[in-house]
Amino acid sequence: MKKAILLFVVCMNIFPLCAQFSADLANVEPGSKRIYKVQSNGIKYRYDFEEDGMKGAVIVDPAANRTAILYPDKKYVRYTETSSAFSGMMDPNQGFKQMQKRFPPKNAGRENILGFETEKVELYAGEQKVITGWYSEELGFLVKMIKHGRENDYVELTNIKKGKIDDSLFKIPEDYTEIDDQMRIKIPEPPPPTSWKTIEATLPVKGEFTRGEKITFNVQDNKYLYFNLKNETSEPAKIIRIPMRDGKDLPEAEQMPIGNRTERLYANETESFGSYFEPGDDLIIQVHEGKIHIEISPEKR
Repeated sequence: MKKAILLFVVCMNIFPLCAQFSADLANVEPGSKRIYKVQSNGIKYRYDFEEDGMKGAVIVDPAANRTAILYPDKKYVRYTETSSAFSGMMDPNQGFKQMQKRFPPKNAGRENILGFETEKVELYAGEQKVITGWYSEELGFLVKMIKHGRENDYVELTNIKKGKIDDSLFKIPEDYTEIDDQMRIKIPEPPPPTSWKTIEATLPVKGEFTRGEKITFNVQDNKYLYFNLKNETSEPAKIIRIPMRDGKDLPEAEQMPIGNRTERLYANETESFGSYFEPGDDLIIQVHEGKIHIEISPEKR
C-alpha cells in the first residue's frame, strides 16, 4: 500500500515517470452506461465526454491541485480544487483517492488487469466492504473500481494504449471564459483581508456583516443549524465557514472541503442551507468580500 501511494505521488507531482496512455473509461450504474475518452501524459490527464448532445472535457492537474471542466459549445471553463468533492464526482481517479480518507483501506494484494499489474485496495465501513479499486503504478491511474452497495455499479478502463499524448490537450483555450459553480461568468475576487475584526455572537445570529469581519459563536446544544444568506448590494459577497472544536480546526475527515464551506453571492442573490454540528462546537464565519446579511438559527422541529 505504501509503495503504491509513494509511486502515485511521484507520478503525479514530480515528473512523468508514469506511462503516457489513452483509453476508454466505462462508467456503469444500474440502468446506464457512459463511455469517456481518457488521455494522460503521465502527470496531467483528461476526460472527454458527450451527454445529451452536450460535449465536455475534464482536465486534471494533481500537482497543481486544479481540475478544469470545459464546456466547448459555450467556450466556458470552470476551475475547482482537485481535492474538492465536485472534482471527485467528475474524476473517479481522484474520487477513489478521496474516499480512502473516509473509509479505512486494506491492501488486498496484486492482480493483473488487461496486462497491467495493479494494487488491489478495499475500502471498508466497519466490517462491510463498500468499494474495491485496482490501481496501476505503471499508468499512475485507477484501472477499475467497484461499488459494492448495488449491482452493476463500477468504472473501468478498456482499450488501454500506451503512447505519447500531445501536451496541447491539457491547455485551456485562451478564448474560454471562466464561470463559477453556478454557471455564472466569474467576477474576479479581491485578496483575503489582511486583518480581521472579531464579533462574538450568540444564537440566533442576525445582522449585516462586511468584509474583514469574523463572526464567532458556540453551537451550544444544537446539532443542526439553518443558514439564510442574502446579498442586497450590487457587488459580490463571500463568506467561509470554519468549524472548530476545543479551539482547533476540525480534522479534515470530519469537515467538508473548503469549497463546500464557501458561499459567494452575486448581486441580490440569496442562499439557504442547513448543516450538522456536534453540540459544543464553535463556528467561525469569515466575510472575505462585500457586505452580506446573515441569519443563523437552530432548526425548528
